[in-house]
Amino acid sequence: MNQRTHGVRFVLVAVAAALPAGVASAGDQAKGRDDTKIYREIDAAVRKVPGDFWGTVLCAKKGEIVFARGYGYADYDKKPNGADTLYEIASCTKQFTATAVLRLEQQKKLKTTDTLDKHMKGVPADKKKITIDHLLHHISGISGKVGVPYAYTGTRDAYLEKMLAEPLASEPGTKYEYCNVGYAMLAAIVEIASGREFEEYCRKELFAPAGLVDTGFIGDERLVNSARITVRKCDDCQPGWTAAKWWYGWGYRGMGGVVTTAPDLLRWDRALRGDKILNAAQKAKLYEPALETYACGWMVGTSGGGKKVTHGGGVRGYGCVISRWLDADVVVIVLSNGKVNPHTVEDAVARALF
Repeated sequence: MNQRTHGVRFVLVAVAAALPAGVASAGDQAKGRDDTKIYREIDAAVRKVPGDFWGTVLCAKKGEIVFARGYGYADYDKKPNGADTLYEIASCTKQFTATAVLRLEQQKKLKTTDTLDKHMKGVPADKKKITIDHLLHHISGISGKVGVPYAYTGTRDAYLEKMLAEPLASEPGTKYEYCNVGYAMLAAIVEIASGREFEEYCRKELFAPAGLVDTGFIGDERLVNSARITVRKCDDCQPGWTAAKWWYGWGYRGMGGVVTTAPDLLRWDRALRGDKILNAAQKAKLYEPALETYACGWMVGTSGGGKKVTHGGGVRGYGCVISRWLDADVVVIVLSNGKVNPHTVEDAVARALF
């Protein structure tokens, strides 16, 4: 999905109590604020978006929730979406992959200036100029059109061999081209440099210190069995598919596959603003674009509220947008299991907030 910024003016809004670090549900808190002016304005903005939005919207300022509410049904039948419903976030996963790489650099286990052949075997001559930094910024020269099906069951090394055999679309470092394969390669580098599985590294080095209580990956048993999971609905979806029950392997790892809630994504925002995950130098790198507006798992722009970092994602049954205004300390999270474009919802909500 294309990312956008908002040319809008920031104004102060009334806020309620901050989300406590150990709270797994924001449902009751959202209900307790539904008589505030800003709550009514955001709710009205969401409801005016054409197409009947299904999903969850959360907005916060300085870490304090001003709006959190679900719309539509998690099971497409009787179970309403709530403030803490679980969704898959597709390409918004890339921010976790990029952060894992930068944390490994902080731990001195790699450098983003490293070329691929420092971490991978059998790198062809035409790809020996590709660096980790190139992969992070989608400027590796690997075509965005290459890849394997999400259902691919091959091993990591087989996947890397297959992808590295593909011809380059451009000289490394010379052209921006959004490339999912690059982020799967970054997940592989996380494994190789850390000596741990990608998912284990993320759980222990990102999710745990950030205080995330509901975040994991497709296939995680506790998420598969959660009463708050959403059904994966699409034209070719099979019965029983959910946010946490779907294909997951090297055809999707690193580029997608994180399952989470809006409150956890707010916790993630707070962790990235502090120093629990990345130090100041690595945080600066996280938000530093290369040839275009893409930094490391975030697209960077400006609006009336100052610097904005954002990313969207879309996959069978799900769409999402996570937007963070770094100067104004405002967050808008839109997670959807419906058909309405989440960017349209994010735009409407931002106009109500600013």
